[in-house]
Amino acid sequence: MAVPVYENIPLDKKQRKLLEQFTEALLPRGKSGVTTPETTTDFVLTVFNDCQSPENIQKYMTGLAEFQTYVKQKYISDFGSIGADKQSDIFTYLSGTEGLPEPFKFFFDTTRGMTIEHFTSSEFYLKNVMKWEFAPGRFV
Repeated sequence: MAVPVYENIPLDKKQRKLLEQFTEALLPRGKSGVTTPETTTDFVLTVFNDCQSPENIQKYMTGLAEFQTYVKQKYISDFGSIGADKQSDIFTYLSGTEGLPEPFKFFFDTTRGMTIEHFTSSEFYLKNVMKWEFAPGRFV
């Protein structure tokens, strides 16, 4: 499977892998059976590539780099290698800490928000949780 290229986002392979691990840790799919046309990472990157200003893209990329540095310094490891408990601790820290650098907070808040949006707009969520019907046949 070819990895999409996002012309407005200067993302290297290591950063993309981190973003994939990050979105999966935020909202694990596991064995839930939830399928979407694109991965959560591709959803986030497509929205950023197509809908965000160059300033926001730069702030996001700065926040991603700051996140990489934070994890490396705190755990002497990559995000994907630290385990679910430590990943959860990071999310708790990022959610509740005041005074984080703006790009760092922007990266977390934006990725978290888009990850949730991706799930809540999925067919699985709309049909099974919201009981949404596209064209209810019972009214015919």
